[in-house]
Amino acid sequence: MDLHVKARAHWFLGYGLARSALKVLAHRGDPFARLLIDSDRPENTYRLIEQIRQQGRISTAIASAWVTADAEVVRNVLRDDRFRTIKPIDRSPFRIVRWLVAKTDPDMMNPVEPPSLLVVDPPVHTRLRRLVSRAFTPRAIDGLQHRIHAITDTVLDDLAGHTHCDLIAAFAARIPIEVIAEMLGVPRDEIPQLHAFAEPGAKLLTTTVPAWDDFRAASAALLEFEGYIAAHIERLRRSGADDSILSAVLQDSDLTEEEVRMFAGLLLGAGFITTTHAFGNAVVALLRHPEQLAHLQAHPEGWPNAVEETLRYDSVAQIGVRVATEPVEIEGCSIDEGQAVFVVIAGANRDPAVFDRPDEFDTTRANAREHLSFSSGIHVCIGAALARLELNIGLHALFRRYPQLALDGEPTLNESTLLRGVKHLPVSLGPAAVVNASPPAVGGVGG
Repeated sequence: MDLHVKARAHWFLGYGLARSALKVLAHRGDPFARLLIDSDRPENTYRLIEQIRQQGRISTAIASAWVTADAEVVRNVLRDDRFRTIKPIDRSPFRIVRWLVAKTDPDMMNPVEPPSLLVVDPPVHTRLRRLVSRAFTPRAIDGLQHRIHAITDTVLDDLAGHTHCDLIAAFAARIPIEVIAEMLGVPRDEIPQLHAFAEPGAKLLTTTVPAWDDFRAASAALLEFEGYIAAHIERLRRSGADDSILSAVLQDSDLTEEEVRMFAGLLLGAGFITTTHAFGNAVVALLRHPEQLAHLQAHPEGWPNAVEETLRYDSVAQIGVRVATEPVEIEGCSIDEGQAVFVVIAGANRDPAVFDRPDEFDTTRANAREHLSFSSGIHVCIGAALARLELNIGLHALFRRYPQLALDGEPTLNESTLLRGVKHLPVSLGPAAVVNASPPAVGGVGG
């Protein structure tokens, strides 16, 4: 079968049919369908989530699935071992369609298919997580602290002489990509290649039903990245002297070649894309609440809690999904084996039963850390501590160096139903403050 025809058939059967059904439901006004499909209207997200919340703590959704924006229900589902992650086999209830989806699989490294940590279950998940967790031990993260400070200072130094910039390209994207490059042992002059792979490749992570053009762009990027990372891994093995975290992972013979490549791909996607979005979301929230930013600049010990509030207030991870492995009763609703439950994490983070005045941004919120932005249960984000460390150091340093930083236009949100972020963030920098050295590390960044 012609490769283009095969890829087109795989997209149509695996995503296109569901995308068409969602468009019909969205046109009829279904809030969850609109949340999934109206990715070009990100400003409507929280209004649609509140409509879902008004339907009940858990309610029926598309294709006999369920949806919840209730924090307690979301947390319980994520922690319940009677639920598993969603798989390619779940894309259709029809055996012939599932067979055709498998038959037309483009055989690429896909972050939403096994052996990705995002979608495997125990015992495979237990084994893989144990093997790669060495990259994220408290000692490993603490060891990165000095480098994150140094990278942040260099990025801020590069802004000298500029009065205006797009803060995503000039700051928010640079810190996490340089940290990830060091973790992967990628030379600095190859970082632009990582950028080129990450943005199109992440399109499979940013929506449940990608459009054909997005699927095609993501497939091409992922295939190219797989070739690059395979050659890079071989380079690391030959050199033997690299002290990167990827090199340490390579020393474990229990990981297959495919698993090592997938780990590297997830490190790039989850460690770069999501943290970049978190930076952008945080800066926008802080600039739109200048009185709270002024308080933080006067009381920098408040930054760790402020970071938690930015993660709660505008969650990067918007929606997750779990599939019941047996009949489960939730809030009087009977979930059948094989039925999916969509958990709206962004809704859980604004649940009035947990957070007082949930739609208000409050950097002093006492329970801000109760958010679910890093998920919960066995699939809790393995890089949460690293993300917190980067955000604490980066945000503190940014507003310390540029205390008069201000919006210089309307931020442009990305068009994503699953990973919410800012695509372009025009700012005026204002005069730079004289800074002699990086501030000490801020406490409270453990995961």
